[in-house]
Amino acid sequence: ASKGGVGFAKAAGNYAATFYPTKKANFKGFQQVIWTDSYEHKYIEECGTMNIWFRIGDKLITPELSDTILNGITRDSIMIIAKSKGISVEEKKIPVSDIIKAYNSGELKEIFGTGTAVAVSSISSITFREEKMIIPAIKNSFALMLKKEMQAIQKGNIKDIYGWTSKATMSFSS
Repeated sequence: ASKGGVGFAKAAGNYAATFYPTKKANFKGFQQVIWTDSYEHKYIEECGTMNIWFRIGDKLITPELSDTILNGITRDSIMIIAKSKGISVEEKKIPVSDIIKAYNSGELKEIFGTGTAVAVSSISSITFREEKMIIPAIKNSFALMLKKEMQAIQKGNIKDIYGWTSKATMSFSS
């Protein structure tokens, strides 16, 4: 989304605009695209139609909200669960160069997206220009742990300490 637009909203136009660039990326062998800011193309914003997260060391970093980034409920839920687990979470502008630097130093441990349809989806590689960064699966995956916790809350398998769920009752009259 462009500054001044409706990137912050869950609007059909935001999704429709992703189809053509994603098809072009698919044709080149990529599954998805990572969006950068519309002005400098220097800062990471989202991945496809998902919010994006980077685990650098043991800190989770996600782009700070703006009028171009959706304040997704799944993003918010993952942030709350992560913080309750003692995971350091930072929202900030993320230069592409910082991700490349973290990858080259071995500090980039995980990348994942969050969204309504996918909940939490791990990203196994990113290609920037000619550089392919492969992110191997790890045993102590924050993405997997956070996804399991969120889904267990949704399914009622663990206590919802956040007050996110409620039991609905239905009555029918004849």
